[in-house]
Amino acid sequence: MSLSSKTLLFLSADHFQACMWDRGNLSTAQYFNNDSDGREKFSDYLKQHRNPTYLLVDVIEEDFRQETVPHLIGINRRAVIERKFEQYYRNTPFRQAKLMRRQTDGRRDDEMLFSALTNPQRISPWLDTLLTNGIPIIGIHSLPNISLPLLKEINSDHVLLLSWEKYAGLRQTYFNQKRLHFSRLTPIGSNNSFSGSVATETPRTQQYLKSLSLPPPGEILDVYIICHADDRPAIESRLQSTPELHYSYLDIQTLGKSLKAKSTYPDSDATQLFLHLLAVRPPNSHYANSTHTHFYLLWQLRWILFGLASAFALLSILWSGVSLLEGQDYVSETAPLINQAAKLTLQAEETKRKFPATTVPAADMKTAVALTRKLGNYSSMPEEILSGLSYSLDQFTRIQITKIAWQTSAADAAPSVYPAQVITLDGELLDFGNDYRNALAYLDSFQQSLTQNGYKVTAQKLPLDISPKGSISDEFQSKSEKAAQFTLKLIWRQKE
Repeated sequence: MSLSSKTLLFLSADHFQACMWDRGNLSTAQYFNNDSDGREKFSDYLKQHRNPTYLLVDVIEEDFRQETVPHLIGINRRAVIERKFEQYYRNTPFRQAKLMRRQTDGRRDDEMLFSALTNPQRISPWLDTLLTNGIPIIGIHSLPNISLPLLKEINSDHVLLLSWEKYAGLRQTYFNQKRLHFSRLTPIGSNNSFSGSVATETPRTQQYLKSLSLPPPGEILDVYIICHADDRPAIESRLQSTPELHYSYLDIQTLGKSLKAKSTYPDSDATQLFLHLLAVRPPNSHYANSTHTHFYLLWQLRWILFGLASAFALLSILWSGVSLLEGQDYVSETAPLINQAAKLTLQAEETKRKFPATTVPAADMKTAVALTRKLGNYSSMPEEILSGLSYSLDQFTRIQITKIAWQTSAADAAPSVYPAQVITLDGELLDFGNDYRNALAYLDSFQQSLTQNGYKVTAQKLPLDISPKGSISDEFQSKSEKAAQFTLKLIWRQKE
C-alpha cells in the first residue's frame, strides 16, 4: 500500500461508488446498492482497500446559513459555534462553521457560514460500515465546499458555478468575492437534458439571488458552466447573456489538466473531476467529527512511529559506520605502539638477563629501597631547609645576618615523624633610628614572613626589652648609637 494512495467515495441521493486514487490516476469506479447486500459487498471491498479515505457527498439536504457573530477566541468562540449548531442543526452530527471574513468597521465581528448535511440517515449506514472495518477516514466533504479552487483563474466577485454530476443532478454554487454563500442541487430526470436543465434552472437561481440583493444592483452575475467540448454547442444554443447575466464555459478536460489529473472525461459528468480535486486539494474544514476520524489519527500516529523508527535506524547505521572508521583509525594508530611495547619488553628481558645472580629475595630488596627512601627524609638538603629563609631575607633588606647555625632536634619534631631542623639566626636591624615602633613592626613582619614560608619562629632576643622588667629608655639610648641586634629560633619540619 502506497502512502499516496487514497480511497475516494462518492455519495448522492440513490448512488454510492468507490474508486482508488494514486498519483493522479483514478481507478474504475465500483458501485454499491443502497441496501444490506450492497453494504456487505462494500465491506468486502474495504477489506482489500484499507487506505485513508475521503467521502464526497452531493445531496439536496445540505443547508447554508450566514451569521454575524462577535469576534471571540478559544473556549468562548467554541461555545458560540455550538449554540448556533444547536439552534440550526440539532438533529445532525454532520455540521461545520467557516469564517468568511472579519468586518473592518464597528466591533469588527466575524461573518460565519454555518452548514450541515441535514439528513444523516443517507450517510450513517455507509459511515458505520467504514468505522466497523476500522478504515481511516480523513474527512467528509460536500461538493460545494470543495469547489473554490476551480475559481482560481476567474476574476469576478459574483460567480455562479454550474456542474453536472451524472448520479446527482445539476449543482449551482454561488460565490461572493471567492467566498461560498449558498448552493442548490436540482436532480435531472431522464426526460431532461443537461443543456435544458441549465436553461431552466439558472434564471430561477438568479431570481433567488435578486431577492437577497446578490449581486448588488448594477453588477453582473457571471455564470460559469463546467462542460465537455461536445456539449457546449447545445448549451450555448439555449442560453443568451444579458446585461445582468453573463455565461462562460469551463472545459472539463482543461480543468482536469490544470489539476494534473491523468483521467479523460468522455462527457460533462464532473464526478471524477471533483473526486480528483478532493484528493489533491482537500479543504481544512469538513463535516466529520473526532469520532469519525479516530482511525485516521491512529493511522497517522503509526506512520509517525514508523518514520521515527526509520530515522533512528538510519542514525544507528551512520553511527556504526563512523564508529567502524574510527575503530580502523585506532587500530592503525595502536599498531606502532604495540610494536614499540614489544620492543621494550624484549629490551627489559635482555636487561634482566644481564643482571648478576643474587640470592637476595625481591621482597627484601623492595624493603631495602623503601627504607633507604625513608631514611633520606631524616637529613634534608640545606637548600630545601634554607630556601624559605632566603626568600624572606630578599624581601626585608634592612635585616642583616651576622650568624646562622642549625642542628637536628627530635624533641621539636612533633607532629612530624622525622627530626626537626632548629636554626639559630643572629642578625641586626639596620637604620633603627629613633622610631622604635616602626622598627619593631618591621622585625615583626619579617617573623611573619618566615612563618608563611614554613618555619616556627621564636624570638630569643629583640633589639628592645619590652618585658615588664626591662627599661625601654635605657635600651633606646644605647640602640640609637649602634645597629639593633636580635636572635631568632626557627624550627623547620620535614613534610610528610
